[in-house]
Amino acid sequence: MPKIGICVKNLTSGGAEKQAVMLANALAECHQVSFIILNGEKIHRKYLDMLSPGVEIVKFEGERKERLKQYRRWVLDEKPALIFSYLTAANYYSVRAARGTATKVVTGLRNSRLPLSKHIADALLNRMGAVLSVCNCESGRRHFAAKGFKGSKIEVIPNCFDPIDSYRDRETSDTVNVITVGRFVAQKDYRTAIRAVAEASRRCPQLRFTVIGYGELEEQVRGWLREEGIEEITRILINSDRIADELRQADIYLSTSLFEGISNSIMEGMNADMPVVATSVGDNDVLVKSGVNGYITATGDYMAIAGHLAELAADGDRRREMGRRSKELLEANFTKELFAERYNNLITKILGR
Repeated sequence: MPKIGICVKNLTSGGAEKQAVMLANALAECHQVSFIILNGEKIHRKYLDMLSPGVEIVKFEGERKERLKQYRRWVLDEKPALIFSYLTAANYYSVRAARGTATKVVTGLRNSRLPLSKHIADALLNRMGAVLSVCNCESGRRHFAAKGFKGSKIEVIPNCFDPIDSYRDRETSDTVNVITVGRFVAQKDYRTAIRAVAEASRRCPQLRFTVIGYGELEEQVRGWLREEGIEEITRILINSDRIADELRQADIYLSTSLFEGISNSIMEGMNADMPVVATSVGDNDVLVKSGVNGYITATGDYMAIAGHLAELAADGDRRREMGRRSKELLEANFTKELFAERYNNLITKILGR
């Protein structure tokens, strides 16, 4: 049974970190798995507790050079056959730590776009250090292959979602709650989301809005809500630990991102049996089939988004049917079993076992 390492920089709240934990658990049934945390001082207990008992936890501490030395020593002593790393810093450390050894490194690309400095670094690692790079979305693979990465060294394995809840119908209510979850950063384009909800609410007075997030643009988000006059119908929850409960109480999931990979937050909305209104970025069109389980719109087109929100708010039967389709799409394409199968097939391809 080959030893497999899975490396993250920090184990704090984030989509990539959560997917790394899911990968460790998925592979632990067939492999010796070590979960490597480069910065052992930055760990959120909830993710640590999610790891299966059979997964070995390896933590490094100290200054960056010291942590690299510890990582290098671990590779030399433990001789893992393969390391999967997540995000640019972990990709760099893993390639450096495994240099000149028999350990193969698969770097991770977790979005459809990267900031320029990270793009250059990951392109170099893809070409000269890694045996392969795994991208979580087809749109990312196309972009990176056209922008300096070696296309033949990029594999696409979508994120998984676990656990997937059983479908349940929504109870009828006097209000319809639109919900969005995401950091308060420019990528999420909260300006468009707020304008869309404001316009939809003028057509559908029963509309309500729930925003869950945190980040540098919080005051701007609050200002836009005041500017559009929808403060009274909006709840803002900062870094909530009740996201799953809030999603179960909501009716329509909204995502107005300017770029994405494959969106964990949209999958959470699908798991909560909601129709999704999302922008045409990343692999959103893989998750959301327009007219089937929601609608896809152009980025920034708040009037089109508002139209879809108003249409769904006025038709409870359509919301329920589209919510059912969301659950079916999730179950057909993003289970932990499919995730494990895809990664095990990749391991066999790389190691020939």
